[in-house]
Amino acid sequence: MTNAVALDVDVATNKMFWSDLYHRKIYSAYINKANDSSQQLTLLEALHSPEGLAVDWVHKNIYWTDSGNKSISVATGDGSKRKMLIVTELSEPRAIAVDPHQGFMYWSDWGDQAKIEKAGMNGVDRQVLVSEHIEWPNGITLDLSNRRLYWVDSKLHLLSSVDFNGDNRRVLLSSHRHLGHPFALTVFQDRIYWTDLEDEAIYSANRLTGNDVAKVAEHLNNPLDLVVFHEQRQPKAPDTCNIGSLPNGGCEYLCLKAPQITDHSPKYTCACPDGMELGPDMRRCVTGKSRLNTTVPATTTTTASTTLMTTTRHLATAEPPQKPKGTSTELLRTPASTSTPTSSSSTSQTSPSTHTPLLGPLAPSSIHKESNVPIHATVVIGLLCTGAYLVWRNWRRKNTKSMNFDNPVYRKTTEDDDDEIHIGRHSESIGHVYPARVALSQEDDGYP
Repeated sequence: MTNAVALDVDVATNKMFWSDLYHRKIYSAYINKANDSSQQLTLLEALHSPEGLAVDWVHKNIYWTDSGNKSISVATGDGSKRKMLIVTELSEPRAIAVDPHQGFMYWSDWGDQAKIEKAGMNGVDRQVLVSEHIEWPNGITLDLSNRRLYWVDSKLHLLSSVDFNGDNRRVLLSSHRHLGHPFALTVFQDRIYWTDLEDEAIYSANRLTGNDVAKVAEHLNNPLDLVVFHEQRQPKAPDTCNIGSLPNGGCEYLCLKAPQITDHSPKYTCACPDGMELGPDMRRCVTGKSRLNTTVPATTTTTASTTLMTTTRHLATAEPPQKPKGTSTELLRTPASTSTPTSSSSTSQTSPSTHTPLLGPLAPSSIHKESNVPIHATVVIGLLCTGAYLVWRNWRRKNTKSMNFDNPVYRKTTEDDDDEIHIGRHSESIGHVYPARVALSQEDDGYP
């Protein structure tokens, strides 16, 4: 081991795992054979700076941080399958720890915006636990029985803790003497242990009060990590990916523990290698995302647009949820329930137009049908106008009176014959037409 910087163990299998910055690899070996280089197996290669490492002793996966490509990844215990889980908003990820019982992983980031975060072991439900009064958070460790997270800050010379939700923060120890440059730590029973690069030693203290500080070992050469090899540190739990009739949870590639947020949270989710995504069954993997790159024509009407948008939403449920982390999958039920998520099934049942092969023929057909709307509207409007004119004409006939004078004497007759309708047509009044008066003398001007 040239430059082993991170270390973890699997107590049940008596194996140890470590990352090597010099070779940029992750290795494993049985503890009693670790000194024999021929017994050291290379699990993962072509890494950048694997500075943090954690073993999921229940589901037999390994997690690591890489400050070189700023990512958090997961792989099977033999290294045959791997995937990057988080690739965004990481600056200098360092230590990592996992809780396979509840399905969460925790890590420290000592970049410009130092913080401690957690997310599901499948990469979803990411949240920040600590972001204030923190500078260089190096090592972190979990006290699973008491549900607390401990960390050391090598710039502020602090040993602190919070609960798994980021609340109830406590400072256990503040000391330049015992926390000159703390780097890694672990907890066991009532004691907490940490390494110090400045003193080249290992210290311990009471995990509740921070008192009773004692030096456990000294004259060490770069003590970068430490672990406690005991079964109490790794309590047993059922492997949710293999408790049903389907091996590996029915997943084609990776089966990852899902965060247990509520009683209805799925026990696990499937994951695909980088560059692939889950198919509609949420178990098998398909290549790329090109099938979602469907553009809607600019001339598409409202009906056609709704059809295409519904299709896009349906296809998106086949993707793993992407948080800002890019590799989120959608949730599945436990092996006892083989149905797909409710949103996908309801969409496919209620709208047959939400299948990908129908995208091509459906959109032009809808557009062609909608293009006849202006023609139909014009015909209807024309018929309405014609009918209105005929009604108006009939009404005018009934309300228009014509005058016929047989002699110049004051005698008038009123007729309703069609051949005398011309008087009414020349009148400017649309309503009732008053009969004209004839002046009988120069004094009478014809008005009342």
